[in-house]
Amino acid sequence: MARDLMLQPLDQGWVALSDRGLLASADPAQLIHRGLFVMELALPLQSVNLLLDHQSNQHWPRTFAIFHDPATGIVLLHRQGKDVVRHVLPGPLPQGRGTARLSFQFDAPARHWSLSFELLGNDPPVKIAAHGSNPLPMPLADLQALCTAPRKPGPVLWFGMTKGAAPPGTAPWIGLRTPVETSLGTVMAGHLKPGDILLTEDRGPVPLLAATRLALPARGSFAPVLLRAPFFGQTQDQLVSADQLLAISGHEVEYLFGSDSVLMPAGVLVDGCTALSDQRRAITDSVALDLGRPALIFADGCLLSIGHDAANEMPLRCLQTHEVLTLMTLLGRTPRRAA
Repeated sequence: MARDLMLQPLDQGWVALSDRGLLASADPAQLIHRGLFVMELALPLQSVNLLLDHQSNQHWPRTFAIFHDPATGIVLLHRQGKDVVRHVLPGPLPQGRGTARLSFQFDAPARHWSLSFELLGNDPPVKIAAHGSNPLPMPLADLQALCTAPRKPGPVLWFGMTKGAAPPGTAPWIGLRTPVETSLGTVMAGHLKPGDILLTEDRGPVPLLAATRLALPARGSFAPVLLRAPFFGQTQDQLVSADQLLAISGHEVEYLFGSDSVLMPAGVLVDGCTALSDQRRAITDSVALDLGRPALIFADGCLLSIGHDAANEMPLRCLQTHEVLTLMTLLGRTPRRAA
C-alpha cells in the first residue's frame, strides 16, 4: 500500500514538471495527500479536448484525466482503485487570446478541493472557480508517468505539481550558457561555483556566494526571453528570465532620464526582433546567482543586475512601465508586453 509523502526537500518549489518528471528523489509508491496541480493553456479553447490522460492498472486501477468541453467546462476525473471522483468547473469558460491557468488544489485529509480557471495578464483579473469535498490523494508514480509521457500537440503549454498553496513565483535567472566575466576569464554561468570571483561594473571583483541550478517552466507566463545579438551589446544570443533586469544605455536614455544607464526587465524588451519570447521548450535549466548584494555583472557585453529585490537598493534606476514605453518608442521598437 502507498505510504504518506513527506515533501520537506521540495517545499521551496515544484514537486514535478511536465517533460521532466520528479524534481527530487522519492519513492514512487508514496502518496501526495495535499498539493496544487497547475496547468497553463494556450487560448482560445474552442473544441472538446482531452487535455491530459493517465491510466494504469498496475497494482490497482488508476486514472487521472482532464477534459474540456465548451458547454460543460472542465472535468477532472480521478480514480484510485474502487474510488472514483469527478471534479467539475462548470462552463462556459472565459475566453480570449493569450494564456490561461488551470489550478487544482486538493487536501485529502481535510476533504476539500478547488478548481479554478483564470486568464493571465488581464486587468481586471478574470477568474472562475468551483469547490467540493472528498478529493483523492495521488501516487508519485502517477505524477511521474503524467510528466514523462509523450505529449500530443494541443493547447497544453506545461503542467506541474507543487506542495504549496500557490505556484512558485518567477525569479530572475540566466541561461547556463551565458558567458560571465570572472577574475579567471569568461566562464559559462552553468559552470560557476561558490568562491569564484565575478567582475562587476559597480563593485569591482565580488566573490560568488551561491549558484543555484533551477529547472522551471518555460512557456506561458514563465516564458523566458531570448536577447538577440548584437542588439544589447553581446556577441551571441542570451537566454534570461522575463524579470531579469539588464542595463540599457545610449543617447536616448540620457536624453529622457538624465543618466548614462537604466535598468529594465528583459520581458518588456520583447518586440519580435531584438528580443523574443522563447517558448521552444517546456522546461528550461538555468542558474540564479547570489553575490550577497546587488551588483551589475558583465555577460558578453551585457550588464545584468544580480541580487536585486525589494529590500536592496538597485545599482541603477529601474524604469516604470510608462517610462519603458516612452523609451522603446524613442528607440523605434514596439514592446509586446508591459513591465
